[in-house]
Amino acid sequence: MPAKGTVKFGGETMRFSGEQSFACLDYGRGIWPRDCVWNWGSASGKQNGRTLGLNLGGQWTDGTGYTENGICLDGYLSKISETLQWDYDKNHFKRPWRISAPSGAVDLTFTPFMERVAASDLWLVKSEVHQMFGHYNGTVSTVDGEVIPVQNLLGWAEDHVAKW
Repeated sequence: MPAKGTVKFGGETMRFSGEQSFACLDYGRGIWPRDCVWNWGSASGKQNGRTLGLNLGGQWTDGTGYTENGICLDGYLSKISETLQWDYDKNHFKRPWRISAPSGAVDLTFTPFMERVAASDLWLVKSEVHQMFGHYNGTVSTVDGEVIPVQNLLGWAEDHVAKW
């Protein structure tokens, strides 16, 4: 979603507006299984003069018949109902990741340039997330079959393991 506004951090105020300012809404279902793993990737920006947003997920919905995968192109959502394949090295998260759909509706390489790790272990409750920031390259397709080239689209991808 295009976004504008301000963020205050310490004594500094940062303003966001213009063609390269976007926001993503993280809306969780609220009831999580005790042991949970997931992948989540998101990116937004201009591609060949068009506004493109990606929401890509995996693992926690695998086998349920549901996905949280979609492409938003110029304000129109294309649902990706397939389970995505996430291929990446869990020993070296900064290596390129490959995210794909069996139909070819998603065929992306995500190349990280920064890693954020957050981990906690409170015995009964544990969480470890590797949130990578980088660029997406490849193609995505709308439900109408339009193939959209993706070049250096800024976003993130994460690997999260949790016990609630």
